[in-house]
Amino acid sequence: MRFEGRLSAWTALRGYGAIAPLEGGQELFVHVSAFPTDGEQPLLGELLSFEVVTGRDGRKEAVRVQRSKRRVSSGAPALSTQPSGRRAGAHFHQQKQLQRRLRTVGVCATVLALLGGLVWLDLHPDAGGLFSARLTDAAADQVAEAKLSASR
Repeated sequence: MRFEGRLSAWTALRGYGAIAPLEGGQELFVHVSAFPTDGEQPLLGELLSFEVVTGRDGRKEAVRVQRSKRRVSSGAPALSTQPSGRRAGAHFHQQKQLQRRLRTVGVCATVLALLGGLVWLDLHPDAGGLFSARLTDAAADQVAEAKLSASR
């Protein structure tokens, strides 16, 4: 049996949301795989036609979702796409956490690049080795003689 409802919540990053039946009652879970593969993203407030089944966890969920051919009347209140209340607070904290993580990654990348540059300068023969002891002329002559005798 098919029912009609309105998409009341949608988390695009995770691919799931909730449908509020028009006849009233409890909101139903809906996964992105239940929607038709027509290339259109689910929209908040969109009228949908769906079937109800019991999911693996024992809760009811919407499946075989179709976009309703029936148009929304102009008197119907539009659902806001902006999070409100507790959702707004959670969204704010998720954004802040993401910003902190990106900043940490940027700092780590900078430190690694600086350390890599210092190691390169230390090991590169033309750079003179910033952290290695410079050879004196006498020591350099001894190294050159050792190389010559080893090659003979």
